[in-house]
Amino acid sequence: MNETIEMRDGAFRLPRWDELPDIELYMDQVITLMGKYFGSLSSDEQFLTSSMINNYVKNDVIPAPIKKKYSRTHLFRLIIICIMKQVLPITDIGLMINTLLKTKTEAEVLNLFAEQYEKEYLTTTKTLDAKAADCSADSEEEALSLAVMHAATIAGVSKIYAENTLENIRRAANSPEKASEVSAKEKKERKKSSKAAAKQDPAD
Repeated sequence: MNETIEMRDGAFRLPRWDELPDIELYMDQVITLMGKYFGSLSSDEQFLTSSMINNYVKNDVIPAPIKKKYSRTHLFRLIIICIMKQVLPITDIGLMINTLLKTKTEAEVLNLFAEQYEKEYLTTTKTLDAKAADCSADSEEEALSLAVMHAATIAGVSKIYAENTLENIRRAANSPEKASEVSAKEKKERKKSSKAAAKQDPAD
């Protein structure tokens, strides 16, 4: 209960890019670090495991480690995954991150996510507390049940909205216009490569 109060008072915060370790870590060190970041958010001892990390790599949601070590590039993705996997499939989280990285740096994506999550956490918990205090329930048990229903409703609507928006991202990525852009880029790259190869040809 004290942890929840501290989080609502603003003591809870997600790490920013500059606060991540600037040295590479082995997997067991990564799991320990994530446990420190998210210990107050979940009582699940399997919040993050080595098999989960390997699965994220297998599904191209995070890059493969270099010589079994993980850098900030891996950590920032794992932070977002650990939060978002309660709401979205892992592959959809990867799509969201990769889409944002088209226009933002890794540091910008992490810092934006952290700020948004903290803001929504505080706003939502205050709203739910106010609703619970104002409800005309006949018992504490009923009041708590109504609060749970309200919280679950918000989560459900948000999940539907996120899924529909991700579907729009997929459609945009697979649109004829996008395919044409990719094709034009590939042709330009091939032409560039051909010119480079011609310059290196001894016959010239």
